[in-house]
Amino acid sequence: MRTQPWPEMTSTARPDRTIRSVLDYLVWICREMRQLGFHSGSEREEWCRRCQAAYNAFCMPMLPGYGDPYPPDVPPARNPGIWPDIPAATIPGMTLRHQLTVLEMLSRQLRERSWPHARATEIAGWDERLGRAITALDHGDTMPMPKEAATQPSAEALAAAEASDKALRDATRRRNKQLRNQFQPKASPPKKKPKKAAVAEVEAVSEAASGKTGKSKAPKKNAATKKKAATKKAATKKKAAPKKKAAARKK
Repeated sequence: MRTQPWPEMTSTARPDRTIRSVLDYLVWICREMRQLGFHSGSEREEWCRRCQAAYNAFCMPMLPGYGDPYPPDVPPARNPGIWPDIPAATIPGMTLRHQLTVLEMLSRQLRERSWPHARATEIAGWDERLGRAITALDHGDTMPMPKEAATQPSAEALAAAEASDKALRDATRRRNKQLRNQFQPKASPPKKKPKKAAVAEVEAVSEAASGKTGKSKAPKKNAATKKKAATKKAATKKKAAPKKKAAARKK
């Protein structure tokens, strides 16, 4: 399963939304709630407490790079005493305009952040904070977010996340292969077959040791040797014939 980059993963607080969708809603609703007299009458105190809860979710405790950049009270009040230029629920000197401005700014900053190597603990921390913030500011079906307020994932971020996942899978496969080769017993190399000369020598030694060697045959004489022997024999007979004639005369 491919890992989704920030902020495209599903929100644990709102399983029907992604974190991008949660941030889209926060950016939009904070801008809408800064309209003059947005909440008044009996509901004013309730929404003061809700705005404080959303502000606390983002800024209590503050995280490096995502804290409130303004001292109370900036931005300044435009219509003192009228929503949203009314005092915050628990922070002296701060107005709801201040809190809603900071919430929109931080939500936009998180939505546009490029975070290719976000740690699971960091994502879980922000997921929990955003869940508390949207729960506090959610106006339900009475005020749905328009489609044009939603943003789309970055194609570059998705491609970078896919490349990162592929590199991680390849590295994992290589590591697993190295571990298998390391712990797998090595096969013994195949024995080499002896050469024919060596086989013949071994067989000859074996036969000599067991007494099975055959009688050696005399080498055959060739035709030239036979002819030479016959000529020598004939010459010997001729020399012996005159001695016999001389013995007959004496008688």
